[in-house]
Amino acid sequence: MNRTTKILSGLGFGAITTLALATGILKPTVKLVALSSLVCVPVIGISHWIIQDKANEKIKAIQDKLDLAKKDSQKLAAATADNERLSEYLVSLKNELSQLQNFVTSLKSENSRLKESQQLQSAQIEVYQKEKKMLNEQIVEYEETYLSELESSVQQKVDEYIASDRAKLDAKYRSALMEGQAIHAEAVSIAKAYEQWAEQVGQRHAERRDYILGLTKEFNGHISGIEEDWKVERGHLITQIEIYTNQIARLQQKLAGDLVEPIYLKCGFSPEGQIANAVAEWLWNHQRIPLKVTGVESTDSLLTAGYSYSHSMPVEELAKVIEDNSPTIARNLGLYAIEKPQKLPIADVLSVKIRRSRPSRKTNTLALYRNQQEFIKYILSQPIRFRLIGEPGAGKTPTVAVMLAHLLSRGFLEANTPNGRKLPYTIVEFCNPLAGVSVKNSTDLDFCLKWDSGYKGFKGLADEDKFRKIKGNANYLNQVGYIWVADEIDNSMAEVTKDEAKPFKKSLKDGGHINIGVIVMGQSANVSTNKGLSIDDQKMMTNIYIDPISIRTFLNQYGERFYSKKTVEKALNTLEEIELEIEEQNEIICDTAREFRIAMITAKRSPVFYQLPYFDSTVIDVASYQQNLEKVIEIRSGRGETPKDTGVFVNSLNQGYASVSAETDTEGHSPYAESGTSRDTSQRPNCPHCGSSLIRSKGNKWECKNPEHSTVAPGKPKSWKK
Repeated sequence: MNRTTKILSGLGFGAITTLALATGILKPTVKLVALSSLVCVPVIGISHWIIQDKANEKIKAIQDKLDLAKKDSQKLAAATADNERLSEYLVSLKNELSQLQNFVTSLKSENSRLKESQQLQSAQIEVYQKEKKMLNEQIVEYEETYLSELESSVQQKVDEYIASDRAKLDAKYRSALMEGQAIHAEAVSIAKAYEQWAEQVGQRHAERRDYILGLTKEFNGHISGIEEDWKVERGHLITQIEIYTNQIARLQQKLAGDLVEPIYLKCGFSPEGQIANAVAEWLWNHQRIPLKVTGVESTDSLLTAGYSYSHSMPVEELAKVIEDNSPTIARNLGLYAIEKPQKLPIADVLSVKIRRSRPSRKTNTLALYRNQQEFIKYILSQPIRFRLIGEPGAGKTPTVAVMLAHLLSRGFLEANTPNGRKLPYTIVEFCNPLAGVSVKNSTDLDFCLKWDSGYKGFKGLADEDKFRKIKGNANYLNQVGYIWVADEIDNSMAEVTKDEAKPFKKSLKDGGHINIGVIVMGQSANVSTNKGLSIDDQKMMTNIYIDPISIRTFLNQYGERFYSKKTVEKALNTLEEIELEIEEQNEIICDTAREFRIAMITAKRSPVFYQLPYFDSTVIDVASYQQNLEKVIEIRSGRGETPKDTGVFVNSLNQGYASVSAETDTEGHSPYAESGTSRDTSQRPNCPHCGSSLIRSKGNKWECKNPEHSTVAPGKPKSWKK
C-alpha cells in the first residue's frame, strides 16, 4: 500500500467512527474509547506520514548509494578485466623476457667462448711471432756465422780426417760443399724469379696506369672539343640574335620616326656644309647621337647650322650634350667656339651657331683697364680696408700674399691714411676656418696664421682693439700697425652673432684711430643676402673682384646701385673683351703662377679693371718678419724702448719687391705665437741641436721649425721643454 491509500483508509475509518458516535449506537464507555481513539488517529496518521517520508528519504539515499555501488562495481569489473588483460600481457612479457635472458645467456656464453678462442689465437699468434722472431734471429745469426762455422767444421773434419781417415773426410767435405752450392744456386734462382715477377707486376701496373690516363685524356679531349664547338655555335647564335635585334630596333626606330644613323647635307665642296656635317659626324662617332643636317647659313665668321633629331630624344638633353661637348668639338674640328644650341619655335630643328675664328674687338679696353704696376700703386694709395671676392680656386690667397708683401715693404701708415707717417713695425694675423681641413688652400699666408675658426678670429680682433685702447699701451699703439686678415668671411659672418661681429664693423669705421687695418676674403658677391654684412659695409671697403664670374655677378645684380646703367654696360663690354684676351694669353702659358689674371675694383665713379701681379713676382721675407715680431712682443710686454726716430721703418725691405724664400709653418699656426688670442712673450732660444732661430712656442715646449733640422742634426728631436 502506498501512502495515499493509507491516508484515504484512515479518513474513511475516522468518518465511520464519527458517524457511529454521533448516532448513539455505541455505549458511553465505548464512545469515550472511540473518541480517544478517534483523536489519536490524526496523530498516528501524521506520525506515520513523517516516518514514511523519512523512510522514503533513507530508501532513496540507499538507492543512490546502491547506484553508486553498481557504478563502482562496473568500474571494478572493468578494472578487473583490464587487470586480467594486463596479467596476461605481463605473462607474455615475462615469457619474452625469459627468452631474451636465455638468448643473452647464450650470447654471453658464445662471447666468452669467442673471447677464449681469441685469447688462444692471440697466444698462438704471439707464440708464432716469437718463433718467427727467433727463426729470423737464427737466420741472421746463421748468415753471420755460416762461413765461420763452415770453416771451423771443415777444419774440424780436416783435423779428424788427418787424425783418422783422410779419404772419408775429403768425400764428406766435397759432398757438403756440393750441397751448399746447390742450396746457394737454388736461393739465387728463387731471388731471380722473384725479381722477374716483381718487374712483370710493375710493368703491368704501369701499362694499366698509362691505359687509364690515356682514356681519361681522350675523354677530356672529347669533352673540351664538344664545349668549344658549343661555345662557337652559341657565339654564332648570339651574334645572329644581336644582328636581328639591331635590325628590329632600327626598324622600330624608323617606324617611330627616329633616326637610325646621321643624314648629312649634300653640299658638294661648300666649307660651311662640310663643317655642319663634321659636327653631326662627331656627335655620331663619340656620342652615338644621329642627326639630320637640314641646312646651313653663313655670315662673316659665324655659321648657323640646323639639325633635326629623333622624336624619342628630348631636345633639352640633346642641347645639353652639345653644349657640354662644344669645347671638345671646336678643338677637334679646328673651330673657335660653338655656342649654346637653340630650338626653332616653328619646327623640330635645333639651331647651332658655330664660330670659325675669333671675333673682332668692338670696344677699347684701355678706358677701364690698368696694368699690374698701377694695381700695386692703387692698393698702396688706399686705406687697408680690402675685400677680395672670387670663386674657389680663383687665387684670393696668393693675391693677398702679394698685397701683403708690398704693404709690409712700405709699412703701416699712421691712422691708416695715405698721408700718415710710417710706423716702425707692422704685424699681420690671419684667420682661416679651413686651415688643416681643405686641400685647396694655399700656404702663402701660413707664416701669420693664428686662428682656425671665425669665432676665434673675431675674438682676437676684439682683444687687439681693447688692448690698443688702453692708455698705458700708447707706446705699442704708436709704433705697431696691425693688419687683420680673414678668409671665408661670408661663412664666418653667418656663424657668429651680431655682437661677436661688432669688432669687425668697428674696425671698418674706427680702425684707423688705433692703427688697425683689415683684409677679408670671400666667395659670394651677393652682399644683401649675407648675414651681418650690408651694402654700407661693402661701400666702406675697397672691393676687389678677381674672377670674371664674380665680376659679372656684381655688375648684373648690384652695378646700378653704385653706377649708371651706361657705365655698367661699358664695364660688361670691357669684361667680355678682357676675357678674350685672358683666353688668348693663357693658352700658351704652362705655369699657373704666370697666368694672366684680372681684377675689378669698385672705384667711386666707375669700376676699373686691373691686371693682377704674377703670384711669383714677390715673396715675403719671413725671417726678417719674425725678427721684428720679437721686438713687437717686447714692446707689447712693456720691455721695449721707444725709438728716437719714429719715422724710420725698422723692418724695412726693398721698396720694389720683397725677396728671400718664406719659411712657413705648414701645421696651420703662427710661427711666433700659440693658437688663441694671447701671444707668447717669453724669450725664444736657438735650437740646441741645429742652432736655428726659427723657434715656435708650443705649450710648455719649444719647437724648431727649421726645414733642414733633420739634415743638420739627424736623429735629434725638434722639440724640448722650456
